[in-house]
Amino acid sequence: MNLLLIPGINNTAQTFAPMIAAMPSHIDCFPVDCAALPNVDDIARAILADAPARFVVGGHSFGGYVALAILALAPERVAGVILINTGTGSDTPTAAAAREERALRAEAGEYAALADAASARAYHPDNLGREDLMAERAAALLGYGAERYAAHSRASAIRPDRTELLKNSGVPVLVVSADKDVVIPTERQRDMAQNLGAENVVIAQAGHMLPAERPVLLANAVSEWLDRVKP
Repeated sequence: MNLLLIPGINNTAQTFAPMIAAMPSHIDCFPVDCAALPNVDDIARAILADAPARFVVGGHSFGGYVALAILALAPERVAGVILINTGTGSDTPTAAAAREERALRAEAGEYAALADAASARAYHPDNLGREDLMAERAAALLGYGAERYAAHSRASAIRPDRTELLKNSGVPVLVVSADKDVVIPTERQRDMAQNLGAENVVIAQAGHMLPAERPVLLANAVSEWLDRVKP
């Protein structure tokens, strides 16, 4: 079974390494990076060019938007969808304008300050002091950079609402949430799962950076679901 994993803003494929290390051997994981392109469909096309012929796609945060673009572009290749700390809707005009402002600030040299502010909100309060998480975050930010941040902020701002696409896709869907996600609130993710008719797993003592904060529990939730639904 192939599992394609797509990271969020300020993250790289390496973010999934601890999760992948905890996955059972019969699931082949393919973590990818998102190109610095300002449109989720274009990012999806770039990923599809090197992806396995058929796969389950899992996306974390921004990666979820890209995962849904992949479903829209190549539904025949997608066996299932896993949404991690993410949503299916589009931005409000206010949210889109704020993203453009942040993109301009990043291009003007403020990326480090923006990334630091995002980090303060991204983790469960109990995890902010963990040296391993902060070291991983620093490495991810270095590998990610201002160019990708600006492009992905703009891609997020113009992404379409793909709720109905996913709801009518016929593929199994898993929504994995953290109990203390303040970036995309846990309650909103729970409501989304109910609307989609999807299974929802909520992992304790985690925030928006669930893949880094609780990788083993995430791996368990994903692998158990895959083994059960056999997409």
